[in-house]
Amino acid sequence: MRVWTPRIDHGSDLSPRPRRGARVASRLLGAALLLLASPSAWAQAAATPDAGVKAPSDKRATPPTAPPAAAAKPAKAAPKVTSLSAYEDAVNAFKYQDFDNAIKRLRALLYPRTQLNQTREWRAREYLGAALWWHDEKQAALDEFTALLVRNPQARLDPTFYPPQMIKDFANLRSNLVRLGVIRADQKPTPPKLRKLPTSPPRMLAWVPFGVGQIANDEPLKGTAFMVAEVALGATSVLLWQRNSLDRADEVAPTRQVLQVSTGVGFWLVAAWGVVDAVLEWRKLDAAARRAQRKTANTSP
Repeated sequence: MRVWTPRIDHGSDLSPRPRRGARVASRLLGAALLLLASPSAWAQAAATPDAGVKAPSDKRATPPTAPPAAAAKPAKAAPKVTSLSAYEDAVNAFKYQDFDNAIKRLRALLYPRTQLNQTREWRAREYLGAALWWHDEKQAALDEFTALLVRNPQARLDPTFYPPQMIKDFANLRSNLVRLGVIRADQKPTPPKLRKLPTSPPRMLAWVPFGVGQIANDEPLKGTAFMVAEVALGATSVLLWQRNSLDRADEVAPTRQVLQVSTGVGFWLVAAWGVVDAVLEWRKLDAAARRAQRKTANTSP
């Protein structure tokens, strides 16, 4: 009779293992004893996570943080470019035969709206047409010469500065424009429209009361209002003073005397108000006139 015996694999580890609950309980017990043993371990236990428990990791990728941008240095204010200085730069570029730069600068001065006076516009169109002609853009050069002849039918090219072929092309173009009736051979150039510059009134008039300063500053309604108010207050105060001076001191009514003083004070207050208002308005007009004169000086021939 065969007896069954269990087969034991000596290669395997049959030593009893503690359960997972027992392991967790032993760790909690050790931590409790540690906390009771040293009070300073409370802070350390709170700051240090359990070595046996892994914190859930966030698998989402954190985008890299861009380094803070360096503080931008304040840019220096660019110098203000006037039409006069731009015109001089364009002319110098043309005279030094820098035609690419001259074409760009001259076109910026002429289009979409000219920034030059009549004399400088004629010269700029002549230089632009010549630069385009030398740049081998003959049709564009003829178009620019046409614009010049329409504005100044008596325009001519100086043969000492320009080649004979350019002079010939310009003369042929002018003949065609005369033949087509676009211009006349004896037509004079259109005189420039003179623009009246704003001017400030004389400064001394602003210190005159009775609305004179406002009327000089082109504010007639305000000047009339100041004049009526000052005349009414001043006349009332003078009449009451004359009436009170004819009566005896014991016969002067207190109300009449108070009214005389009140209208006199009101007259001086309104007069001072009018003078201050006129002076302030004169300063605004003077500043505007100076700006207009400087702007005109930049485009004067």
